[in-house]
Amino acid sequence: MIRSVTDGLDFAAELLKMSDGDPFACRILSLFHSYHPGLAFVDYWLTADDDGTTNGAIARNGSNFILFLTEQSALDEIASFLRLSGATGILCDGKYRLDFSAGDTTGVIMKINTPIDVADEDITLVEPDIKSAYELISLCADENFTPPAFEDFYVDVNHKLRHGAMRMYGIIDEGTLAALALTVAESGDGAVLGAVACHPDYRRKGFGSLIVQHTVNRLIAEQKTVFLHRAENANAAFYHKLGFIDCGIWREYKV
Repeated sequence: MIRSVTDGLDFAAELLKMSDGDPFACRILSLFHSYHPGLAFVDYWLTADDDGTTNGAIARNGSNFILFLTEQSALDEIASFLRLSGATGILCDGKYRLDFSAGDTTGVIMKINTPIDVADEDITLVEPDIKSAYELISLCADENFTPPAFEDFYVDVNHKLRHGAMRMYGIIDEGTLAALALTVAESGDGAVLGAVACHPDYRRKGFGSLIVQHTVNRLIAEQKTVFLHRAENANAAFYHKLGFIDCGIWREYKV
């Protein structure tokens, strides 16, 4: 059974009861607190078994969907629902496989929930403006990440920053934004670390490690577990050295 939040359900409370620090639930809750039901481009649903017990959640942002799945989720029903809903992109826990003819991409989920020891470095930590952040992210784009159009990035980031659903920190060196880290989602007990970028002229100088360390420690001080979704063969040694551990896999379908 798939029930819309317009059915009078307390979506956030129901999801929090069963999510227990899950990164996909964090993404859904962050979206929900940023863009409430009633807007044309978002929708939210809870999934339940025949007796009405909630066992998962679905969020739509445009034609992209995020799934919080459990062992009790009816995967065939959910896959049929997504096909009828016109999904073009689907992100979920990789241990669950949905019946789509389109191919999928997988990668590693990592997490950290203990502070990172940081050397006493003389750095300037700032909250950069969105344009500067976008320019640095674009400068660091590679085969694993293509930034969206600036207008889309600006509108979404500006809105989420104002609603406390994400944050950005940067390091300035000699007037240049040398490194940047941002979260793409935050909930009460979790955060998903998104883009981490280091200016090409400042690589191999420790700026990438420093911005991740400071960002992670601020989030952990707020009692949040920090997750990241790493591409299959990207930066494993870097994050393991900082103390992140592998905790699962993510799966993304492009339908």
